[in-house]
Amino acid sequence: MEDPSGWSLTESDPQVFTQLLRDLGVKGLQVDDLYSLDEATLSTLKPIHALIFLFKYVEPSASESEGTSGVEVDPLDTGVWFANQVINNSCGTVAALNAVMNIPTQESQHSEESIELGEELGNLREFGAGMESLDLGHLISSSPHIREVHNSFSKSSPFSMDPSAFPEREKEDAYHFIAYLPINGILYELDGLRRNPIMHSPIDEENGDWLNNARETVEGRIATYPPGSLMFNLLCIRSSPLPRLQRLLNDPSTNQTEKYQIQDQLEHELSKSNRGKLENTLRRNNLLPVVFQLFKGLGESGLAGKAVEGARAKRKERREKRLAKGEEDD
Repeated sequence: MEDPSGWSLTESDPQVFTQLLRDLGVKGLQVDDLYSLDEATLSTLKPIHALIFLFKYVEPSASESEGTSGVEVDPLDTGVWFANQVINNSCGTVAALNAVMNIPTQESQHSEESIELGEELGNLREFGAGMESLDLGHLISSSPHIREVHNSFSKSSPFSMDPSAFPEREKEDAYHFIAYLPINGILYELDGLRRNPIMHSPIDEENGDWLNNARETVEGRIATYPPGSLMFNLLCIRSSPLPRLQRLLNDPSTNQTEKYQIQDQLEHELSKSNRGKLENTLRRNNLLPVVFQLFKGLGESGLAGKAVEGARAKRKERREKRLAKGEEDD
């Protein structure tokens, strides 16, 4: 059964967020998994413009809200573009939009390396300037294009299940996306479920970048969970590396040793990009009818039995080869 809000859940996958931004018209940015906040990991992904943090959501008590690090501030007074989440399941797109709307447009002498919002989001940012956060949330939720792009990654299924038929079923855990990024020299947390942005700390640009501040804040947030907990995920919004790597690889001034390293990075990014396109294509297409028709055709043609026997024979052959090599059977 579809959510009555008309918005589907967003998968915490960098390829989903990357394609979501591209479909909304954003240029020059991509999203990647961030497995660690140590400097060695961050240096391979820089420049990083924002973090998207997914965590298990627990309704905060009044005392917990008061004890939260950071201070809520009025976005109109601080120059922060901030939209509230007013629709269920839209937190992933709201977090991404709250982030990119506050990432400055960057023009480069190499056009493909520029960062641009695109016409639609650029108009949305301009039109929403001066609006309250709640109004911006309604502005996002009422956009047919944003909703269509958001829902284009939902898992398609031919089955519809009425949750009222399972009253005793345990309720699934709720997860929530928020964004961290620097705005006007200050680290902000943009959580669409909060009334206002949360201002954390000023950025010491002389002794380090904003990620030093973000590391402390995110690690503090993670520390509130039980040790070894897997109740969160971290993504980063970074400059798309492909145009820069391709330019450097073709630059005559790049020495050969550097070219080998750049070639490896380029192949890795191309492989990741191609894999992401395939995964997103599979997400956007329901393949069950194809599989059903395939089995139906095999049955009607009388080839189903032969196909099953052939698969069993191949399975037996692979098993015997592994055993002959002393390998364990799977």
